[in-house]
Amino acid sequence: MSGTVLGEFLLVLGADVDRSSFERALRNYPLRRAPEPWSFRRLGPGVDLLYQGEILLTEGDCGCAGVYHLAPEPGGSLLSSDEFQARVVRSFGEGRIPIPPTTAGRFCYAAWNLPARRIAACTDPFRGLPLYVTSGPGRAACATDLRWLYAAGLVAVEVDPHALYHYLNFGYVPTPFSIVKGVEKVPPGCAWTASEENAQVTNYWNPHYSEDLISGDEEVLAGALRHQISETVLRYRPDARRPWGAFLSGGTDSSSIAGILSMEGRKPGLSTFSIGYEEAPYNELPYVEIASSRFGLDSHRKIMSASEGLDVIPRLLEGFDEPFGNSGAIPTYLCAAHARSCGVEILLAGDGGDEVFGGNDWYRKNRILGWFYQSPRTLKNLTAALLRGLDGVDDYRIGRMRNFVRRGSLPNPQRLYAGDSFASQCFEELLTVDFRALVRPEESLELLEQTYAQVATGSELHRLMYVDLKRTIADSDIIKVGRASRMAGLTVVYPYLDPALVDYTGRLPAIHKLRGLEKRYLFKKAVRDVLPTEIRGKKKQGFDLPMAIWLRTVPEFQHLMRDTLLSKTASLRRYCNATYIQELIEKHQKGAWDYSVALYRLLMLELWHRSYVDRR
Repeated sequence: MSGTVLGEFLLVLGADVDRSSFERALRNYPLRRAPEPWSFRRLGPGVDLLYQGEILLTEGDCGCAGVYHLAPEPGGSLLSSDEFQARVVRSFGEGRIPIPPTTAGRFCYAAWNLPARRIAACTDPFRGLPLYVTSGPGRAACATDLRWLYAAGLVAVEVDPHALYHYLNFGYVPTPFSIVKGVEKVPPGCAWTASEENAQVTNYWNPHYSEDLISGDEEVLAGALRHQISETVLRYRPDARRPWGAFLSGGTDSSSIAGILSMEGRKPGLSTFSIGYEEAPYNELPYVEIASSRFGLDSHRKIMSASEGLDVIPRLLEGFDEPFGNSGAIPTYLCAAHARSCGVEILLAGDGGDEVFGGNDWYRKNRILGWFYQSPRTLKNLTAALLRGLDGVDDYRIGRMRNFVRRGSLPNPQRLYAGDSFASQCFEELLTVDFRALVRPEESLELLEQTYAQVATGSELHRLMYVDLKRTIADSDIIKVGRASRMAGLTVVYPYLDPALVDYTGRLPAIHKLRGLEKRYLFKKAVRDVLPTEIRGKKKQGFDLPMAIWLRTVPEFQHLMRDTLLSKTASLRRYCNATYIQELIEKHQKGAWDYSVALYRLLMLELWHRSYVDRR
């Protein structure tokens, strides 16, 4: 692989940016201070470029600023960053939409055509490098970070109520929304072009599910899949010019990548980095030890304490420009920071494997819920009646039964959404009267339904996998890993999100991903000589941290949650009812239900609001 991804840029059409005012305004926001100064280019009348860090810059009437970490295409040919960018510039100069000439790797770029008074922005198929865009009468701009748009005076930090409502449901702000009004995010696999009069978004890549690999010989299919997996992982192996290693959670995806690199990539002593916990149910270091022994890895392991997690939370506001409610950012940052302290600059990660090979626990749960959904109405009515007789009982097991019946009574994608519908489920109780007047309960469901309907496939499983790639991966997981790692000063690449590999697995019928209740059916056959038996059969955990336990047992976490969310001056009081939040905290601490996901989501929203909105 070539390049790095630590650069930043802002491209503005139709407005002059004052560099001194820009840099002064940036000091108003939490920001990891980069050592490189900002560079400024006035490309033409009313067309300004500001950039920082490692940016590939092509100047001229038609030019481009890009950040690239490209991988070879299948077959081994690698398009250099210079040639990639030259083709983008040539395409835009000829009046075409500047879509990328290759889709392998991570990249984002901004291009300009001064004679035509147009600019463009593009991100990779999974939005590994996010881009924000804004346009209005007489101006347009794109940036790698929301804070650059604030500092340039192009937008105000005014919360979009619809984006905030989506955040409360999903734990992230989904594309194309951004948390502030007047700004959108470029969706994954899309290019944005704009003039001073209008803007448009063009999609250049989507996952497809043709399911045309229908050979009856499973061993042949498994062998072909093994070849595709190994070839992809080795294509994403960084060259020797920069120190590199890999995340290792002890799970199936990260372990298979480490195994292939060690066994087939002639990389003995591969450096891997792992996080564990004192709380045994969350600690996967025993599986890390199994993988390390099997592959001869140079394994770096760290036990994370609750106090370390507490210290990281305020730092996340420096790395994340929008509220982000996935607590996995905490261990990801600590693991990446540990790798950086060992001199590593690039890490490989296994993100995407569940959504490509069929390993998400939800796929199996959905099948069970689907069986209940298709069961006789009399059985469902009887079950519901029995649970109604237990109304008012605050018991964790009863709560799980209620949740099962509620979700099992819904078709997809409503069934999928029911697991991510915190604000929708308690719309009246959670949200203030004023905020409820600004949003509709079904808004987030409608967004998910649109994504679910986009893909052409007759398979329910493939629809769910498509939604996961577009939402869970591109809007959440990649943002989590990418932003947290960037905070630590390194970059991450994702072999299992290679578009060619995703397209290949889309040709495999769904039965090869979920057979009965067995996840990753064909994948496990394909890598059975790589993965130890213990890892092939283990339950997925990843870097998930014991937030639920800490919120019940660690006084410092309890104080942070109560003092932040229940403060009489809390910003959340504009949107959420404090009495209901207090009920959630008390029920969680009593063990009636696990509300740790919702509470962390609310915590990060409050902290973001204080740092970005209230300090103006």
